[in-house]
Amino acid sequence: MGCAFTKHHLNNSSGCNSSVRKSGNVSNNPLEVPEPPPPDPRLPLNARQKFQITKSWKGIQRAMEPTGVSMFIK
Repeated sequence: MGCAFTKHHLNNSSGCNSSVRKSGNVSNNPLEVPEPPPPDPRLPLNARQKFQITKSWKGIQRAMEPTGVSMFIK
């Protein structure tokens, strides 16, 4: 059970997960969070407000037809 190259993997550090281990972009500290990109200065919203608007539109997009009918009736 498991990877066919487990024995080889343990000896030579190559095998099933070698591509995951070789990536140089991953930090050694899993608790380190990358800095978010700076907000667009033209947008008069802070990061939390932008996040909330994005999430609300994702909810509307999931039920686009009933939402459209509801807005049309109102």
